[in-house]
Amino acid sequence: MMRKISIYILALMAFVVAVSCHKETTEGLSLVTNYAVFEYEALVVVEVGDDYTPTVNATENGQSIAVGTSSNVDTNTVGIYGVTFSATNSDGFEASVFQTVVVHDPDIVGTDVSGDIWDKGNNSRTGVISLVEGTTSIFYATDFGFAGAFPVYFQMDGDVISEIPQTYAFDVSSVDLTYDPVTREFTTLINPQGFGYTFEYQN
Repeated sequence: MMRKISIYILALMAFVVAVSCHKETTEGLSLVTNYAVFEYEALVVVEVGDDYTPTVNATENGQSIAVGTSSNVDTNTVGIYGVTFSATNSDGFEASVFQTVVVHDPDIVGTDVSGDIWDKGNNSRTGVISLVEGTTSIFYATDFGFAGAFPVYFQMDGDVISEIPQTYAFDVSSVDLTYDPVTREFTTLINPQGFGYTFEYQN
């Protein structure tokens, strides 16, 4: 009987120690954390040569908090750039958002190549080309290759298509582009993978 009581007492002491340790590790931590909420524009259009100043506000539970900024924007070169805004809340949890910055030359006016496209060799691979609002020459294709998820920005100067600086997915370094205004077909050659595609309009 005494042995059973001793075992019960030891078990109770172990439970108390475990609970005490748990309280020590959670002391000072809130049960609910409020991640940073950002107010910003997801896409900003800037004319080449103009100044660009990142504008963002971050709050935690309605209170403003500090924001860190990481950017590769070059307003002297037409292209697609990125800005990452990040903020850490009072519990030490970080949140971040991404802003796309489109630098364009308003003196360049491109042929309107907007429309629904598909891969000439595989009609199940489809995409949409649209003019970036606020520009006269920068277009965005939702898919220009791979397995149906390879977006590409490009510039049209009249009927002449050209690649512009941007960060690609899948470790792609560059994309060779052509556009035939007669057949209205696009070709893409993805480097260094060497994959080539021909896209045409669906209608």
